[in-house]
Amino acid sequence: MNRWKEIVYTIAAIQIGVGIAVMGVVTFIPLFIFDLGIEDPGQAAFWAGLISGITPFMIALTNPWWTVQCEKHGHKRILMSILLCMTVLMLSTAFVQTPQELFFLRMLQGASGGFIAIGLSLIAYVTPAEKLPWAMGLFQAAMVMGIMVGPVTGGLVADTLGYRVPFLLFGGLAFFCFLLTYFLIHVKKPEKTEKSRVSMLENFRYFLSNPLIRLMILMQFLVNFGLTGIGPILPLYIKQMSGNSPMVATLAGVILFAAGLTSALSSMSVGKLSSRISHAKLLLGSTIVTGVLFIIQYWAPNVFLLGVFRAMTGLSIGLIMPIANTILTTSVPAEKRSIVIGVTSSASMMGNVAGPICSGAIAMQYGYGAVFWSTALFFMAAAWMLWSRRGQFSQ
Repeated sequence: MNRWKEIVYTIAAIQIGVGIAVMGVVTFIPLFIFDLGIEDPGQAAFWAGLISGITPFMIALTNPWWTVQCEKHGHKRILMSILLCMTVLMLSTAFVQTPQELFFLRMLQGASGGFIAIGLSLIAYVTPAEKLPWAMGLFQAAMVMGIMVGPVTGGLVADTLGYRVPFLLFGGLAFFCFLLTYFLIHVKKPEKTEKSRVSMLENFRYFLSNPLIRLMILMQFLVNFGLTGIGPILPLYIKQMSGNSPMVATLAGVILFAAGLTSALSSMSVGKLSSRISHAKLLLGSTIVTGVLFIIQYWAPNVFLLGVFRAMTGLSIGLIMPIANTILTTSVPAEKRSIVIGVTSSASMMGNVAGPICSGAIAMQYGYGAVFWSTALFFMAAAWMLWSRRGQFSQ
């Protein structure tokens, strides 16, 4: 096996582990808050929202900084630093006594959570240009697998062994990923050039001046916005549709799992599809299909068909992120790839923050169905922008 391919597989495996560790705590943190002395349900909901939101916000804020550090110290050293910080913070969280301590440690974890950006940057650095779609698709699939498996694992461990044990388990998993990085990833430190020795502000100006990069950043944001925006209202929508079924949580979990599974399978097929269909056509087509499927989800007459249409949406939306990443990394000079990936990772992470907030506000004002329509409208608007700039794509 080629050395670059070994690194890609290793990074994908580590991403699954990191995803499980990061996402594994989201299912029980609201319940854990009650163990920390909060008795009022309203206060518990406030702290749950605050603690859940601070981590992705800090990741989005610090991603560009971490990718710049790769230029200075090398990918492997920065990856090890991030994973070691995650290990210490996860283990420490098992011993918190107040919601304030939990919030502080989750904030620090977000600040040290630039793994996705570094992983993408490393893949772009070691992978031959003609293999980038395949490598980006594999990494995207690994991200989705971590998101799928993490909540199930965390919830099961928390229900059987208590709310503090998962933090110890995930801290150990993060340390195992640290060891994998140390023993299996061997890559030369990127050479510094005069072009790479520019300030972060100048890099931001450079990216914002490029309409194609701006559009790909928007696509990154939109994918996570669409994926996470439905999550908070889906159980409520299913409850309304099923007539207060006692299995609402289970049904919502199965539907989200199915959509994540199809998205991962779709991402893994990007390499083969992009060898037959141009990046521009593939991205445009998947964006249009995603918008249409969000409308079809609204018209689903029962929960079963809602799940089927949601799984179909996973197939189309799973193509967008790896293709957008491929276009980004091939449209900028090699010395600027790390920082552009940091910027786009921040944008996509802000989609995780904005999606639930916007969907909650829209649902409160206009009803649950409006969330499907508004999300579809966003994807259709993005498709129009892709169509209008189709001449700028190199492939």
